[in-house]
Amino acid sequence: MKVLKYLKISFVSLLFCSLIFANTAFAQVEDTNDFGFWSSVGVDYSIGKKLKIGLEQNIRLKDNATTTDEYFSQFDIEYELFDNFEIGIGLRYVSENDNQGKIQGYENHFRYNADVSYKYEINRFEVSHRFRYQNKNELGISEAQGDIATENLRFKTGLEYNIKKWPLDPEFEAEVFHRFRKGEAMRYSKYRLTLGTSYNLKKFGKFGIYYRYERSVIVRLPRDITIFGLDYSFSIN
Repeated sequence: MKVLKYLKISFVSLLFCSLIFANTAFAQVEDTNDFGFWSSVGVDYSIGKKLKIGLEQNIRLKDNATTTDEYFSQFDIEYELFDNFEIGIGLRYVSENDNQGKIQGYENHFRYNADVSYKYEINRFEVSHRFRYQNKNELGISEAQGDIATENLRFKTGLEYNIKKWPLDPEFEAEVFHRFRKGEAMRYSKYRLTLGTSYNLKKFGKFGIYYRYERSVIVRLPRDITIFGLDYSFSIN
């Protein structure tokens, strides 16, 4: 019960901070802004009652959704240790479009992550928390050549409200990122706020739509990105 009480307090605190961050973000006038479009298609398969594997393909656009930012394939494994408490790992192969500077073109990166997540219900609300460790580096470039893995600690809280006799339940998520690299101290780098919903067609899969606001604060002029996203997933069993 103490753990549950702590998680509830954490959610309220994060939600309050997110609203403050959003208000600060929109007050800025000198920041770099962009609009992006993100889409994904995925499939998952359950092995028994506790283990699930998934494969997903994503493409993301930038420069007001006119240029490919990156596309990637991701493989995930999730295991439920006990009711509503899961651990997981993810492996991602990324092709990033570097269209700035003297040397431009697609760069290949590899990213892996480890997750711990927990969810619970409060009346008609479902609250979820996820803690993630993430490590990413460029392939084909050694550390001596300047490639140092970028690591992140991420904490995300989600809130979904179950509306009676209505299939499109609203969902809100807030996530904060803390970045660190070899030889550098950890520092708060960016946050995301997401509002969306999803529709489950049962035998035909699940469709999702969302609007996301992302603000990077680690650079001299913080970067604001608004994102429109669509996703589709299908469960084999």
